Amino acid sequence: MSKEFFEVKDTRKLCKLLGLPESEAAKIEIRRNLVIAIKRAIEENSYTHQEAASEAEVGRTVITSIVNGNLEKISTDRLIDIAQALGLKVKLQVA
Repeated sequence: MSKEFFEVKDTRKLCKLLGLPESEAAKIEIRRNLVIAIKRAIEENSYTHQEAASEAEVGRTVITSIVNGNLEKISTDRLIDIAQALGLKVKLQVA
């Protein structure tokens, strides 16, 4: 069974590819940036998934899901809470 892969340069193009309204692009970008920052904080602190989970007061499977990009059941609010618990400052900029 062959899998097709697509590469897109920005979230607007990703939305188009996935059949989502372009208005979802900003939300996807915010979540993507949160995940990148959380993963970076875990790496910089040399945390295991369990250590990061303890620091963020969530289950280990939540951290593992974030690191693996499985965000289906993780809200943006929860990502923000985890980022802050890991010592990150979250700032939303509106232009």
